[in-house]
Amino acid sequence: MTDPAVPPVSSLRARVEAIVLVVDAPVQAEAISSALDEDTLAVRAVLDEIRREFDARGSGFDLRETIEGWRLYTRPDHAAAVEKFLLDGTQTRLSRAALETLAIVAYRQPVTRGQVSAVRGVNVDGVMRTLLARGLVAEAGEEPTTGAHLYITTELFLEQLGIESLERLPDLAPLLPDVDLIDEL
Repeated sequence: MTDPAVPPVSSLRARVEAIVLVVDAPVQAEAISSALDEDTLAVRAVLDEIRREFDARGSGFDLRETIEGWRLYTRPDHAAAVEKFLLDGTQTRLSRAALETLAIVAYRQPVTRGQVSAVRGVNVDGVMRTLLARGLVAEAGEEPTTGAHLYITTELFLEQLGIESLERLPDLAPLLPDVDLIDEL
């Protein structure tokens, strides 16, 4: 049931909002209009409308256009709250998916997201972002043939396990598929 006091959101606006919510990097209005098969000027008008609405209501986030494109950002005056939340989150336990992903990186590093996904059998992009944000894994260059980012564990990972080097990990590597075989999958 809809509230008659709240005007309905246009289909175009709803689709633009959905895209802007899920992007993890700024996106050009032209890319949004192309994905939606809509006029770029109409998409720009919707983006401007959303930005003005967030500003007018004093939202905790805003929609900004930079040289790279449009993206949602938290407002600078809420940085302390966001930082506290994110830092408090580092004290929580890792999910099973995060632990599995972390184990694969630890035993097969340097490794790409695609290789980790192949071992786990599921997409690991979100889990890798979590592990990166918590400082347990880090980017370590690119894979020469594909250009994919390579990931390794960090010193913080070793500290959290209470070991001084990866050589102290239990010998589980023979149970994991060879990285070269994963590339062929």
